[in-house]
Amino acid sequence: MNAANRYGWLVAIGVLLGASLTACKEASDPIGDEKRIQNDEEIKAYLSTNDISAQRTPEGLYYKVVSKGTSTQKPVIGDEVRVTYIARRLDGVLVDSSEISLNKPVRAVYGISKIPFLSDQAMSLLFEKPLLTEGDSAILFLPSYLSYGATGTLLFPAYTPVRLEMKVVSIRTEAEQIDDFVKDHSILITETTENGLRFGKTLSRPDSAEIKDGSVLQVKYTGRLMDYTVFDSGTLSVTVGSTSLVTGFTQGLLKMRAGEKANLLFPSTLGYGTQGSSPSIGPFAPLYFEVEIVSKTK
Repeated sequence: MNAANRYGWLVAIGVLLGASLTACKEASDPIGDEKRIQNDEEIKAYLSTNDISAQRTPEGLYYKVVSKGTSTQKPVIGDEVRVTYIARRLDGVLVDSSEISLNKPVRAVYGISKIPFLSDQAMSLLFEKPLLTEGDSAILFLPSYLSYGATGTLLFPAYTPVRLEMKVVSIRTEAEQIDDFVKDHSILITETTENGLRFGKTLSRPDSAEIKDGSVLQVKYTGRLMDYTVFDSGTLSVTVGSTSLVTGFTQGLLKMRAGEKANLLFPSTLGYGTQGSSPSIGPFAPLYFEVEIVSKTK
């Protein structure tokens, strides 16, 4: 039953059962309620002992902004959020960290995946209001219900609050990710279409056969994600215009002739969209292809 249906059902019988349902809900998770209170007391005691001044949200997240970046950019669903972090228990034990010394931030796709130690609610609190924007550094004190909750390990037991020192390294739309990729890897791009396909011909055969809808081709390709990871490569037989090809790939082939090579770079709207293609391509993933039309048989 979805949220809307539940709401409608409760309204319909609320006069008769509302009080009873509320009482049941309040008694449904006594351990969770107890831990909420306990976590809040633990965090307040830690802040007092260490003379740390932090703000508290109504949801129970404590935070202290250490430094502000120069950007006001906040993410929308599908944007890439990259952060560095150090996670500690309140007794000082180091639990986990990103590879700060190697400058390797962790990555999350906003609305799809999460930063370590942050629940969906915590992600929303930090970036929708927003409490943090690109370039900001902060110390977060998260009760367990805004972190890993009842899930635990030997090093980080269930219902453990966490101190998270975090810097928002970057927030990038798909277009900005593509811009960064082109710059960082010196990708030749000579044309950008209205729908976002970026195309660059690296080997020209102006006298060879044109590619049209229905052309049957042997295509050699390498596909990469924006971290330059290869997700697929090989040679395949394709019929241009068939539904087996993503839109960006087809549009790129139509700009080529037999024997030519090119770079194709396009947003998820021309690729695998909001669903991705498991297991290698996530939702909202821009894609880069190096392609060569080996032959045209039709």
